[in-house]
Amino acid sequence: MKPLQLLTYEDIKDLKLVVFDVDGVTIKKGTQIEEIKTADKTKFTISTNNLTPEMKDALFKLKQKYFVAICSGRSSLYLTDVFNDLLWDNFYLISEIGIFTLIDGELKQNKKFERKYLEKMKLIKNDLSKLVGDKPEMADFELKQFLITLHASYEIPEVYEIMKKNDPEKEFYCLWNGEAFDIAPKILDKGESIKFLAKELGIGIYQTMASGNGPNDKSMLDAAGIGITTDKKSVEADYYTEGNEELGGFEIINKLLELSK
Repeated sequence: MKPLQLLTYEDIKDLKLVVFDVDGVTIKKGTQIEEIKTADKTKFTISTNNLTPEMKDALFKLKQKYFVAICSGRSSLYLTDVFNDLLWDNFYLISEIGIFTLIDGELKQNKKFERKYLEKMKLIKNDLSKLVGDKPEMADFELKQFLITLHASYEIPEVYEIMKKNDPEKEFYCLWNGEAFDIAPKILDKGESIKFLAKELGIGIYQTMASGNGPNDKSMLDAAGIGITTDKKSVEADYYTEGNEELGGFEIINKLLELSK
């Protein structure tokens, strides 16, 4: 891996698409979930950090020069709300680890699941729901179409036991990211999602750059023409940011704008 400061114009002369992860890269980490159910109603509350005006402005400047995409495990509804002011020209949203891509007002489903995966997800979520009821220190599920994201105040071993029971074939991954368990079929791949978007835009995968900070970003960091990690202790890539900014996304955008003057 090389520090981002060594990136040169020659490295990016063919660059067309720049892809960012969300949490910890373009938006500060921190999510709180609360779901209250009664016989008549369900109240769901999610609290996250906002996209700052400074980051919004930086992304706006970047999309004047490149196609820009957000690739996240978050839902399409969440991403559309957070990045709404940057849509639609040259700006795209990839949600739920690459299942959906929002392109110019059209939501495209990139991955269709076999029935066996859907049934297994139902069993896993049902067992996790019982665990949530028994453990008040756990929060609840983030609203998503297919992925399972269970927020908790700490890493709880029983979650892995539930996975072992319902997924003996190990077709799913279960990752603890410090504030939630992300659970999904291993067939999901952020790398495939940016290949899909590149094809839709009529560009080569070698003309892409991707940045992320965790294990579920590894596939897109490897697939992209240039991969950049904003947390080199968690995931490797071609380049790493050096912590000069609170969010690694700023460092990447500033470097690209500097090189593309």
